[in-house]
Amino acid sequence: MRLNRLLVALLLTSTFGCATASKEAASTAVQPAALAEKRAFLWEVTRPEAPDRPLYLTGSVHVGQPGRFVFPPSLEAAFARANALVVELDPDAVEPRQMQEVTLRLGLIAPPDSLTAHLTEETRKLLPAALQKVGLTPAAVERLRPWMLSATLAVLELQKAGFSQEAGIDRLLLERARGKKAIVPLETAEEQLSALSGLPDAVQDLMLRDQLQQSGMMEVAFAQMVTAWEGGNPDALAAVVFQNMEDPTFKPLYESLFFDRNRKMADKLEALLAKPETHFAVVGAGHLVGEQGIPALLEKRGLKVRQLPREN
Repeated sequence: MRLNRLLVALLLTSTFGCATASKEAASTAVQPAALAEKRAFLWEVTRPEAPDRPLYLTGSVHVGQPGRFVFPPSLEAAFARANALVVELDPDAVEPRQMQEVTLRLGLIAPPDSLTAHLTEETRKLLPAALQKVGLTPAAVERLRPWMLSATLAVLELQKAGFSQEAGIDRLLLERARGKKAIVPLETAEEQLSALSGLPDAVQDLMLRDQLQQSGMMEVAFAQMVTAWEGGNPDALAAVVFQNMEDPTFKPLYESLFFDRNRKMADKLEALLAKPETHFAVVGAGHLVGEQGIPALLEKRGLKVRQLPREN
């Protein structure tokens, strides 16, 4: 798996981000047997002393195409039971001026510094042709940090392929909940963007270079994520997102974008179980899989965690 495939996966399975694997993996990530299990990408979390007061937890693919996602009966029922919807971030609750300030501060480089000063020669050589392809000039991106340009190019590719955040799972649930359920954010915009802006220059350069070299994989990535989500198959999704876990090059990226955030979100979700309301949480699907995923973390803390079937 190349670095931009992880960025794509973060865009697909994390609020600001994406994960994809190779074309070969895309055809084999989910086996028919996994689909036959008829599980939902949905977990019920309870405290041993209060089994009748659950927290529900599902994963989001953060972009989609109109009408693509159909929720299984068990998810519909769990959402209906909930008094509050928990999300990574409610974009409508963030002041536009505040969002602009955070983005400019974390995503831009102040002169006389420049983008190219943070890039290797190999990456610099790839820039002009890639930018021309999307109608941008080198001067237009010279103040962007490498992570910001990489994410921008990925978003442009998603939009060109017909994807939008409005059709993502979390946005669909937010629209249903608005005005009917309390909405509880787990993170701030600054926390989310800091996870990318805080990456070492070398990792940001690799991320951008791979984005420039390996564009065109968005639709493959989306198909993988949807197949895993629809099949209720966390192992298939983990195989995509964490394919290169043992490669030390990827470790700062995994730690910043997934594992550190998983621990913080698990703390907040555990605290919600002590409240009288029933909470339904939706976070990026990549945060729910693997040994350091939120369900695994909550189970290690002595909570009962159960993946639910598709049928109610």
